[in-house]
Amino acid sequence: MATILVVDDEPDVVQILGFCLKRDGHTVFTAANGEGALAATAQYRPDLILLDVMMPHMDGFTVLRHLRQHQEPSLAKTPVVMLTAKSDFGSMAEAWGMDVDDYVIKPFRPEDLTKTVRNVLSVRGKLPPAE
Repeated sequence: MATILVVDDEPDVVQILGFCLKRDGHTVFTAANGEGALAATAQYRPDLILLDVMMPHMDGFTVLRHLRQHQEPSLAKTPVVMLTAKSDFGSMAEAWGMDVDDYVIKPFRPEDLTKTVRNVLSVRGKLPPAE
């Protein structure tokens, strides 16, 4: 399966997502903030990043901007699914303008998010298409 980086400052969210993704057969790494996300991306080279928007010090948009401007193309093109309680049009438009692969609004059902992960990985050629 895939290597997935879960970035969220809420430990409960990280734990639930980690459990669901591991149950789906993925390898999961985590980061609790934006700085950790950038370091983990360089170290683990995930196939997909689940990225919270609202985090202290460095928000998800800043992390995504750093990723998309990375000198190494494979890191710059890493698929990203944003996770957020921000449902306003401006936030969504900003994410789509930064080439995000999907935008999931909290609260969400974990099984719906695992379907989103499978779909994004399939579209990006990281998994075979879902049956």
